[in-house]
Amino acid sequence: MGKDSQIVFYVITGSTIKRFFLLDLIVGTGIYFTVKFISSSVLIASIGSFIGTEGIKKAPKYLKKKQWN
Repeated sequence: MGKDSQIVFYVITGSTIKRFFLLDLIVGTGIYFTVKFISSSVLIASIGSFIGTEGIKKAPKYLKKKQWN
């Protein structure tokens, strides 16, 4: 390591880990199996799961923005 080397530490809080497990793993899996049951397609279920979890993540920001307009 030279004179200008830097060490970077990333801190991941427990709430971030909980949110990841809750949203992406549990809710995403639930949406996947629900869509797969309805459509019988793995591709549509995968896309639906992705869109569903991203929608849940972005909904509070969108709703808060709409509330003030």
